[in-house]
Amino acid sequence: MTACAAQQTIPPSDPLLYDSNELAQADSVVIGIPGALTSVRVLRPIDRMKTSKRAVAYFRLPGFDGRPKEESIILDRAAARIARLVQTHDLRRIDLIGHSTGAVIALEAAKHIRAASPNVDVHVSAISTALPAPQPVLAGLRGAAGTVAAAARARSLNPRKVWLEYYRRLAYGPDVDTRAETVEAADALVAANDDRIELPENGLYRRHTRDLRRWTNPDPDALKGAQITFYHGAVDPVFPPWATRRFVDTLPDARVTFIDGHGHLILLTYPQVWDRITSTLNEPSSD
Repeated sequence: MTACAAQQTIPPSDPLLYDSNELAQADSVVIGIPGALTSVRVLRPIDRMKTSKRAVAYFRLPGFDGRPKEESIILDRAAARIARLVQTHDLRRIDLIGHSTGAVIALEAAKHIRAASPNVDVHVSAISTALPAPQPVLAGLRGAAGTVAAAARARSLNPRKVWLEYYRRLAYGPDVDTRAETVEAADALVAANDDRIELPENGLYRRHTRDLRRWTNPDPDALKGAQITFYHGAVDPVFPPWATRRFVDTLPDARVTFIDGHGHLILLTYPQVWDRITSTLNEPSSD
């Protein structure tokens, strides 16, 4: 992966991966931020967005891509680190692309950037966004119920078998088995990503989601001037569409597109989302 291999000198404690030479020549940057329990590998289509004047960077989560697993995700700290990248380079535009918890980090980073660098054009593409409290706690309860049901369907208590069964519904929603095409698609997705799917064990899930459970989206007006677009599965079993719509309506000038027939993993199940995001890269600011 281009962005991951380019900088061997970046210490493990720095969550950002980028090529400093490319960033020095660029006037804009696209930063990918994965969701909980996820490597930056799922954001690989971002590599195609790079040009001579547009660099790419990735934010690594604890336990993935060489970052120490003992650390936790602290939303404000992550947002501040991304904002510092903008402040230390002469950039006119930043595009933040986040999935789930990564989308929340993107929103918080946008607030930091708008406050510290108001002349920078900020765009946020939030894929399957996580939501403010109490939704993360409710999502955990939904996930627990979903894994119990997955164990019953799999007729197994083997953690990996249960999690892979749950993963199918995570991707395509609770009715995945009602249509032959979604059964085939879900089975193919699991087969293609089997070696990448991480189990929520050894405290990693807790370290990835603890701060999110307390997040309330403080000061939404700080996002004024940023261009914010949400892409959300219409049958997302983690963060339901009705709650997502209500959240989007609290943000200044945000818009949302719901993808029919898809769940929480549209960055994998609906590759057209990357075409939609790419088409926004030349959109002007609303200022």
